[in-house]
Amino acid sequence: MIEVLPESSGKVVGLTISGKLMHDDYHTFVPMLEQHIKDYGTVRVLAIFHDFAGLEARALWDEMKFDTKHCRDVERCAIVGETAWEAWSTKIAKPLFPKGMIRYFDVAQLSAAWQWIQE
Repeated sequence: MIEVLPESSGKVVGLTISGKLMHDDYHTFVPMLEQHIKDYGTVRVLAIFHDFAGLEARALWDEMKFDTKHCRDVERCAIVGETAWEAWSTKIAKPLFPKGMIRYFDVAQLSAAWQWIQE
């Protein structure tokens, strides 16, 4: 499930991602982000992963298509997680983003993640 956080404002979009992401989740999530990109030119995304159980295969494909199409449209991406594999997956995604534009924050660093994404 993907929920938009009330702290979202302007080009900054905060999300909570939990459970297992399904293909249907992307039917809501992708158009919303694409509208933000259209409205603001670029977006800054803060994604909080809480009790995240991975992605179904079709959702993984949806994620890869979005990342490939919009990697230059995401100005900054803060990943806030609870597990080592979330930190590891952030490192794998770094080549898709301009240098320094994706960072991992432990859940205890949530306020630092918000500060960085809003700078």
